[in-house]
Amino acid sequence: MPEKSRAGRPRGSKKEDTLKRLLPEARKQFSEKGYAQTTFKDVGKAIGVSHAALYSYFSSKMDLYLATVEDTQAQLFHHYLDAFEMEAPLKDKISHVLMSMAREHDKDPTITGLLAAIPIEMRRHSELEEALVDTNNAIMSGLVAMFEEAKAEGEIISDASGADLISALLGGGVGVALFGYGMPDGDLTSRMEVFVSLIQSQLFKPN
Repeated sequence: MPEKSRAGRPRGSKKEDTLKRLLPEARKQFSEKGYAQTTFKDVGKAIGVSHAALYSYFSSKMDLYLATVEDTQAQLFHHYLDAFEMEAPLKDKISHVLMSMAREHDKDPTITGLLAAIPIEMRRHSELEEALVDTNNAIMSGLVAMFEEAKAEGEIISDASGADLISALLGGGVGVALFGYGMPDGDLTSRMEVFVSLIQSQLFKPN
């Protein structure tokens, strides 16, 4: 008699293969429903994994959410690292980050849906703030240093602090992305090009 496979997991499947299906589906559901309304059961059902089997991967919904955020940020984080290492004016580094984010969005819009909601979810669920603050601080610290160096070298014509400039630029970029996320057609890359042009003309010293 053939061996009966365990419920929820195809026989012979590997954890990595399941995670490759699980995390994108979790991102989709978290981005569409929010943290509170997303359930283990619904995520597992969408990829054919039982509710009980999910607990062999994640002990709680928070663990699944944090892993989903980490996986999503990893798709973008290397673009920030590339910008930090570029031998170029700050406006080119910012353009690189924003346009890279736009291209990632055009490949998978749920990235925007998830990441744009993080500040709201952190306010609603203090346990998420504690878990996510270190990652966010690491990115912000690198960006602040980059902006302060550019201000010292006269690249930026604004008197605003580096932290305020970053909040405005990234917040504006996320706003453009989030608006595009709700639109039925069009691509974010072309819309972000408009936003980048506005930034470069208003905040940075002309070449």
